[in-house]
Amino acid sequence: MRRPTLVTLALVCLAGCPAEEEPTASFPPVLGVEAAEDLDPADGVVEYALTAGESRVELVDGERTDMWTFNGTSPGPLLQARVGDTMRVTVTNDLDEPTTVHWHGLRIDVAMDGVVHGDLPAIAPGESFTYEFVVPDAGTFWYHPHVRSHIQVEAGLYGPLIVHERDEDRPDVDADRLFVLDDILVDDDGEIAGHATNHPTQMHGRSGNVLLVNGSDGDTRVEIAPEGVERWRLVNTANARTMTLRFEDLEVREIGADGGLWPQTFTRSIDELTLPVGARAELEVRLADAADRGRMDQIVLALDAGGNVVEQAVEQIDVRLDDDQEVSAATGHTADPTEPLAPASDGAEIDHPLVFQAYQGVDGVVWTINDRAWPDAYEWQADLGAMQTIELRNLAGPEHPFHLHGQMFRVVSRDGEPVDEPGARDTVLVGGLETVVIESDFSNPGMWMAHCHILEHAELGMMSLVEVR
Repeated sequence: MRRPTLVTLALVCLAGCPAEEEPTASFPPVLGVEAAEDLDPADGVVEYALTAGESRVELVDGERTDMWTFNGTSPGPLLQARVGDTMRVTVTNDLDEPTTVHWHGLRIDVAMDGVVHGDLPAIAPGESFTYEFVVPDAGTFWYHPHVRSHIQVEAGLYGPLIVHERDEDRPDVDADRLFVLDDILVDDDGEIAGHATNHPTQMHGRSGNVLLVNGSDGDTRVEIAPEGVERWRLVNTANARTMTLRFEDLEVREIGADGGLWPQTFTRSIDELTLPVGARAELEVRLADAADRGRMDQIVLALDAGGNVVEQAVEQIDVRLDDDQEVSAATGHTADPTEPLAPASDGAEIDHPLVFQAYQGVDGVVWTINDRAWPDAYEWQADLGAMQTIELRNLAGPEHPFHLHGQMFRVVSRDGEPVDEPGARDTVLVGGLETVVIESDFSNPGMWMAHCHILEHAELGMMSLVEVR
């Protein structure tokens, strides 16, 4: 099979191109990724079983390759809960190396965070571990390993997790759709390419030559009713690719982000969205007036016939009017949900600076936070419940999607200028040579990781620890 490039972009279908499946009846229907079965019928408790293992997955033209999967699919099954539920997930490791599951974005007990540090172990091959925690916040989250993440996530080990909001906060929509976005690097034989340690990968992370939507090739069809409105949940699970998404002939309102749905004063109309690695977006989507077709494109850099670097729009979601459906009466997102983050403090004095940079080590590039590289990590402290203002200063050219475990924060400014990036977040993109200021109330006690979510950067040392005490 000929190797795809970002110019021709031969796109593949992973995990059997899962159809739009409705989840267990106890949850509102979410389309896009098949839902796992809740193994505990009791109210207030959800229980799931995940097995990390190898699966032969069919690629384009009948080609098959080895992937690492949860329950045989990539992405893994959709896990669901309601705010306040106890979630219990037993993870069995059928791989030949240790793994964990990190619950990206959830403010849960630190012992269940899925990292390997101190007394928090990995799951050994052939062993199982049961994660159990209470989910305090509604929103769209995801799960993935936190051991050799640059290898294990690229191999296919990740999946979505939704915590449903209260009934009165749920948007009135014709469909609730989940789109898990990823890229993957495959070689001429259709296999996952080897993990290079060359300088460009160390500097910028690993970008793929195949774009995926819900483990499929991105040629995703959506049919919408006349005057219809849908809720779209977007998740960026790539190793390093910041997703630039453009909407054509669609009316799109941004209604939430990492921390779930926003109050009405935060919402705004958009025609383009930048989605950093690890981040999520909540959108309200309609066809534009008089349009019978629209689309969501991803904007990528490609080489034209003359060898010049140009922007290329790759269609990922094809939206079409379905005249056979009745005219919709859905009203969309009209609620004013409570924000999951305490109000920001007055003033903007910096409580703690975090400086991102790199140096050339013996074996290649080393990425640091405040001149320290994992496992000799920089450690800092925050008092429980105290609003802190954190300065994220990037002294290098490559960008960094900064992710804070176990907490949420607001984005205050970029290069000294206030920004309109509303809502609670756990991931923020810090551009090359840029300074971003965030505020967090550090509401969740424990020793937490704070790191770049370009997985190669984290592997090369760009992880720190914050003790909330």
